[in-house]
Amino acid sequence: MIDMSTAINYISQLFARFKESIRAEFLAIFRDKGALLLIVIALPLYTIIYATAYGSEVVRDVAIAVVDNDKTSSSRELIDGIACGPNTLIRFEPQSIIEAQQLFYKGLIYGIVYIPNDFERNLLQGTVANIGLILDGSHLLLYRQVLEQIASNTLTQGATVELMRLVGRGESKQAALDTINPVELDIHHLYNRSLGYGSFVMPPVVIVIIQQTLVIGLSMIAARRRTRGLNRELLSPLNITAKLLVYIFIYTINLTIILCTIWQIFGFPFTGSLGDIAIFTTLYISSVTALGLAVAQFFKHREAPLMLLLCTTIPILLLAGVSYPREAFPSWLYHLGRLLPSSSGIDGFIALASRGATLSDVVPEIATLIILTFAYLLIAHLINIRVSRNLP
Repeated sequence: MIDMSTAINYISQLFARFKESIRAEFLAIFRDKGALLLIVIALPLYTIIYATAYGSEVVRDVAIAVVDNDKTSSSRELIDGIACGPNTLIRFEPQSIIEAQQLFYKGLIYGIVYIPNDFERNLLQGTVANIGLILDGSHLLLYRQVLEQIASNTLTQGATVELMRLVGRGESKQAALDTINPVELDIHHLYNRSLGYGSFVMPPVVIVIIQQTLVIGLSMIAARRRTRGLNRELLSPLNITAKLLVYIFIYTINLTIILCTIWQIFGFPFTGSLGDIAIFTTLYISSVTALGLAVAQFFKHREAPLMLLLCTTIPILLLAGVSYPREAFPSWLYHLGRLLPSSSGIDGFIALASRGATLSDVVPEIATLIILTFAYLLIAHLINIRVSRNLP
């Protein structure tokens, strides 16, 4: 039989070593200014910066110019409708298209509306009344807002003229309305009701920031030991567990601040359960920590991870399907993205925080994160053992 006092003594020693591992990890973070900035401060700081930049959500009052060669009541009605819209601001009304183009090339406006001199005549005769529209395609958000506003106003004016024509022929107003609008379109925007860019981009940005700051921070801490001539840290199960708890603790506090304070201040949609999000983000942070421990084995100099890993942020966002539709990816590129915790982390976090999903709805993402956690921990452990055996 195992002596009880021996077992208690062993457990006490194990617990003492565990507490010492946690203490050592906290000291490693707070003694390294770079790691402290990345792991503790960067996430809420970057979130505030991005939220401030995207806080307005939707672009309003895009500067445009209108060239009215028709100068009739119909063209003035169209111009007034454009001026009253929230998306556009008529800053100039030049006399010719040449003047408008000069304003466009100088960057003073982002769109030109050209109304030809036969606009009203064609409109009242029932023929096609064309207008010209020149937009800056290099600014997609500005392009969309101007196009949406102009299309809305021209369709409204066309429908009004058609309604007057049908009523003038003796049809009732309701019958004329049914003719103009035979199919009633009832639109409800789910999850992102304002159609704002901030509500769309902030959840994936936060998830990617967690991965990048944690991986870089872990790599810097590991490289700092080597640049100071210290022995490579041995990754025992006790040591790994202590690290996981430390980083889960730090990032849980940061995420709580972000979701409960910053998110609310800027009005980003949040419909999820905090309990479900806490469980999912714990698994995600564990997976990212495992990736960081594996990547940290390859760096000898403290500055190297910062220089290398910062360049991967944009490709990581692309692989996650944020900046480009995932359906348009080649299959091999999609599966390559699945090797990073951020891809599954983004999918699961958006579903839970923005769409109100539950954990049962994100089981594939949870399974992927668990598999990645054990896979990266195994890789880190094997590399650590191999390198440690080769040390003199």
